[in-house]
Amino acid sequence: MKRVFIFLLLLCAVLLMATEYFVEDAVLTPDSNPEIGGTLRLALSSTPESFLLYGTLDSAAYTVVMGPMFSTLVEMHPVTNEIRPALAKSWTVSEDGREVTFKIREAYWSDGTAITSDDVIFTFEYFVMNSYARGNSVARFTIPDEKGENKPIIWQKIDDKTVKAILPSSYGPFFTVLSHVYIYPKHKLEPLIDKNDLGSVNKLWLSNTDPKEIVVNGPYKLSQVITDQKIVLERNPYYWKVDRFGNRLPYFDRVEYLIVRDAEVRLAKFMAGEIDFMAISSKDYPMLKQQELTGKAPYKVYATQPNQATPSPIHISFNFDVDDPQLRELFRTLEFREAMEYALNRERIIDEVFAGLAIPDAGLMLPSNKAFYNPKIEELLRPYDLKKANELLDKIGLNKKDKDGYRLFSNGKRVEFNLLVQSSPQEYQDVAVIFAQDLEKIGIKVNLQILDSSLVGQMFGAGNFQAGVRAFGNQPDPQLRKAIWQPGTQLYYWHYSTMDKTKTPPQPVFENMFDWEKRIWELFEKGQVEMDPAKRKVYYDEWQELYHVYLPVIFVCKGMNIWGINNTLGNAGLTDEGMIVFTVWTAYRK
Repeated sequence: MKRVFIFLLLLCAVLLMATEYFVEDAVLTPDSNPEIGGTLRLALSSTPESFLLYGTLDSAAYTVVMGPMFSTLVEMHPVTNEIRPALAKSWTVSEDGREVTFKIREAYWSDGTAITSDDVIFTFEYFVMNSYARGNSVARFTIPDEKGENKPIIWQKIDDKTVKAILPSSYGPFFTVLSHVYIYPKHKLEPLIDKNDLGSVNKLWLSNTDPKEIVVNGPYKLSQVITDQKIVLERNPYYWKVDRFGNRLPYFDRVEYLIVRDAEVRLAKFMAGEIDFMAISSKDYPMLKQQELTGKAPYKVYATQPNQATPSPIHISFNFDVDDPQLRELFRTLEFREAMEYALNRERIIDEVFAGLAIPDAGLMLPSNKAFYNPKIEELLRPYDLKKANELLDKIGLNKKDKDGYRLFSNGKRVEFNLLVQSSPQEYQDVAVIFAQDLEKIGIKVNLQILDSSLVGQMFGAGNFQAGVRAFGNQPDPQLRKAIWQPGTQLYYWHYSTMDKTKTPPQPVFENMFDWEKRIWELFEKGQVEMDPAKRKVYYDEWQELYHVYLPVIFVCKGMNIWGINNTLGNAGLTDEGMIVFTVWTAYRK
């Protein structure tokens, strides 16, 4: 037994010496050699449904899986958003931009198995391009060829450490979308897949899976799951990054995610020093900042201009396919949606709900995103003006009212709809309340339908709603949100009839699109294959303008990035440019 143990130690030593390390840059690593060890304490609002990214649409799973547990071929720098090597140590691009060859570094899964090209191809075949996988990315990796026919990107194994992507045509955002593909282990997962039922991938690595069965290539591996209490990760001894001092990352031995559903309880735990780093709501920022300035608080809070995917910008949607025929016709009428934007008091919402710590709109692209933001949309926003809202509603024939002051359809039925909103975050409810109050002033009756977030997500996904308040995170490249904002795609939930779900993969239904929706669909198709950044911006500038002219959804505001950081946490704070710095693999205890 002793000989076996010694052999295993020697084997581990050989593998570790063979690893081709990636040296983390100076932006993310401290100025001096840090302490190593200890536990990083973070928070989750719920237990992750799954640890297979592609089998779920659960935000808690994304938080734990994307970065802490799994890695990508190429990655986006957490602060600068630059594309840089990850599991792929290098790559070459053919002159025509249609072939990209990746060299995979010598790195290992947490069980000591080598990471190879087979893992990459497996991930794409069974997860990324599997239309039955709940979290698939088929839309991101299917592009028009030279004839305009949509074709998938093909992945080809050259050898164990070389893999080639063959593109139907040049693809401008290829590396950006690739930075969101997390590689999973073929040797562990392929035996669990029912090849006759590709939807079976949605049942893999659920939260009740034995942590020992889950192998990873990120900084931490799963150690313990206590449902509705905590998730515990421990250091992955095979992680492929080191700091500039030669220390193997991560610095902490463990990460504990405390599962706290109630936002007030989460805040109390942060203030007590039980949570090291967390997003802070705008309504809590003034109080926390005031306490910080006394010098007695165990934390610091930072508010920066929005430059991150979260907090997600809130929008209001009206279901173009709602069952009620009168509401369906009304919601599809542009003048009605224009009236709804005139009735949206963004300034009040920013002041009262976000304590002034938000910017209006910013639903498609952030103003800080110079590569894609179109400043013209600021001129297209309709200001709060109930007089204009009333005039537009009168213009479309809703000029009769009942004894309570509510507008009536031509058949005498009251103009009334349900507004679906999830119970958390609280800001969503607050926005819904203010919007409903203003609509009542112009004679529209709104019934708030406040439900648990998981149920609300299911209802939106099934198109089972009348109107709603929802939010999607920003991304640095529009292609990363194609599945949301392009008509005929899986998350274009306010007009699902633009997509034929019976096809595999689902196909756009152009005859059900408005002319402006057809143009948006076309702009995404053109933008994704254009390699010239300036030309891509022209396409996406028009896309942003069309959204603000025709209002498929009405964007409310985007909260500033507000973070709370425990004073004992090292290598976490702001850069000189005001960008937040924090990763689970480079934070440490001072």
